[in-house]
Amino acid sequence: MTETVTARDGQMTSPATLAGRPAAGPASTVALVGAGRAGGALAVALAAAGHPVVAITGRDPGRAAALAGRVGARPVSTALAAIRAADLTFLTVPDSAVTPVATSIAATGADLRGRGIVHCSASLGIEAVAALRSAGAAVGCLHPLQALAGAESAPLLRGALFAIDADPVLAAPLRQIALDIGGVPVTLPGGARPLYHAAAVLAGNAPLALVGAATELLVAAGLDPSTAEQGLLALMEGAIANARRLGSRQALTGPVERGDTATVARHLAALKDRPDADALYRAVAREIVRLAGAEGREQITDMLDAKQQGDVGVRAERRFATGAGRNRAETRAPSAGQGDRTPGPARHTTPTSPLSPEDSTCP
Repeated sequence: MTETVTARDGQMTSPATLAGRPAAGPASTVALVGAGRAGGALAVALAAAGHPVVAITGRDPGRAAALAGRVGARPVSTALAAIRAADLTFLTVPDSAVTPVATSIAATGADLRGRGIVHCSASLGIEAVAALRSAGAAVGCLHPLQALAGAESAPLLRGALFAIDADPVLAAPLRQIALDIGGVPVTLPGGARPLYHAAAVLAGNAPLALVGAATELLVAAGLDPSTAEQGLLALMEGAIANARRLGSRQALTGPVERGDTATVARHLAALKDRPDADALYRAVAREIVRLAGAEGREQITDMLDAKQQGDVGVRAERRFATGAGRNRAETRAPSAGQGDRTPGPARHTTPTSPLSPEDSTCP
């Protein structure tokens, strides 16, 4: 993505410079380099929020042209052409391409003063596009914390966190853009990006891995894969809806939260010949204990941490099934509001897009 131009050839005749502008209003023109999953969602959301999208380029010219037609933009052939057409350009390219693209643009010698160039990677900081400062551009990072799957997932950006790291002249405009889209702008302190990205990976991908593993168990129990997966997705949507309403702690349900040692023992017994599922169950159950609190769940913790797993579940199941130990769930009175924490059958209707990224690094 290189294009040779003279020193001032890249500058607009009458540039709407970002310097001194307190916020990016509707007059700020926008371009995108990358027309994949994140680029498609961002382009549609920006256009709907009143930010004119004027140019789009991507590694697939046909897809770039289709997205450009959808938002009223012009498809262009190079990254520099897109940047020259707009006040603000988003690099919605894979993580591995962010720095090479920025470096190749800077190497053209184009004068990019009055323009902002922003990447949308979760794992990279502002330094990934620092080379563009030598061309006079203001640089930054705007990452939407959402799993995006193209133009149709643009509504998912409403309510999403937008992590911002930018040169001072771009900080306020990017914050305003996040607000215009309906997002929640946040600023990450220095050095926090690895933790931020790790959290994104956990929340964006761990549930999908859990659904996959749970689907295998339901198939082993006799269900067909499609029915199993759809049923588990409905359960997950109910849990998410409860978490939105109550918070994650109060939305917890199940035998670990209740301190139902006998049921956990039966689960471990059923999983004893499935080491991968057993390890996953134990890891998740330990986290539930940490979130719910260890008090009243000591026996469950002991079972989960047993060094010799062997038939510990079978032995424990026999013990509790014969009444040798009454567990907390069988003897305690229901806590206040306990019924409210049971997920209902209603499906959470917000569209979800749990696909992996193609042209950006949304989790």
